Amino acid sequence: MKTEEFDFNIDSRYMPQDPVELRGKSRDSGRMIVLDRSTSKIEHSVFTNICDYFRSGDLLVLNDSYMLSNTLEFKGGSESTQVVVHGHEADGATIVNIKSEQLAVEGLILTSTNNAQLTCSLIEPQPDRLWKARFEPVNLLVPTLDQYGERSDKTVPLDPTHWKSTPQAYRSVYAKAPGSLEIPSAGLHFSQELLSQASTKGVEMAYITLHVGATEVYSVRHISAEEIEKHSVRSEYFEVGDKAVAQINRARDEGRRVIAVGTTVMRTLESLALNKGAKAAVEAQAGWTDLYIYPGFEFNVVDVLLTNLHRPRSSHIVLTAAFAGKDFVMRSYDEITEKGGYEFDMFGDSMLIV
Repeated sequence: MKTEEFDFNIDSRYMPQDPVELRGKSRDSGRMIVLDRSTSKIEHSVFTNICDYFRSGDLLVLNDSYMLSNTLEFKGGSESTQVVVHGHEADGATIVNIKSEQLAVEGLILTSTNNAQLTCSLIEPQPDRLWKARFEPVNLLVPTLDQYGERSDKTVPLDPTHWKSTPQAYRSVYAKAPGSLEIPSAGLHFSQELLSQASTKGVEMAYITLHVGATEVYSVRHISAEEIEKHSVRSEYFEVGDKAVAQINRARDEGRRVIAVGTTVMRTLESLALNKGAKAAVEAQAGWTDLYIYPGFEFNVVDVLLTNLHRPRSSHIVLTAAFAGKDFVMRSYDEITEKGGYEFDMFGDSMLIV
């Protein structure tokens, strides 16, 4: 399938750089476009109405990971550089960007200026000026990022003052697991009040963890190949525990809907069911997934998807097209751009596919 089929015009002013709460609104106040696959109808609504689309017995699956700082200062000899951490790999390596070209040398070992015990060894260059690196000891990386790190974001620059002073605005109200290097953004829309409203309606909630990594780097999620099948995404770490698996299997056995909040949840749940068949039970698992979902993929677990509004030619919009149908999804984006006023990307509005 040609990548150009997922192109549309988008204006950068529709990509806010701050969470909605830092723009004087409540986190559940955004717009929401609803795609009904059974009727092929599109409805324009607001997120505060999302419970109208839930049913008693639905299982809402949420990703409880939240975003860390991603940038630390390192030195090599008399030179220093910022190292931007983009994601971890299944082999224990990490994908980074080295800001100083002088220190972007294969085999070089850099030392953290904040913690002399933490080193970064450059293993090999990757496409798009990224590097495969190894941090040692690796258990020092997250606490050092948490204590001393800053944010470096190319596509949607975050306000450094807001990031330091109001970190809760950049994470979901149910987040508890530090580890993502980009925001699992679909869940940002939920307020505690809306979650309580859903629970009162009889919606059950399950929690999984996927730490968002290099799949969210623009050069990775943007599909530059002429055909979508020639694209690939990076591995990301996930955990699905016994309780969540029991909830998922019970909902499927009882014919209740499984609702994925975000593409991270979608990829995690469908990874559990790969090569198992449509009816097979899923099992608790902690591991890595490089699942790239595009049209032709057979879904075995998820019945409903909540996601944000995505950029053209991205792996995310291709995933939504696999779930709802390419023509239907692109028709919805035509309506979004024609109506105007919708906001895109991590701090933007949402799409519910039922």
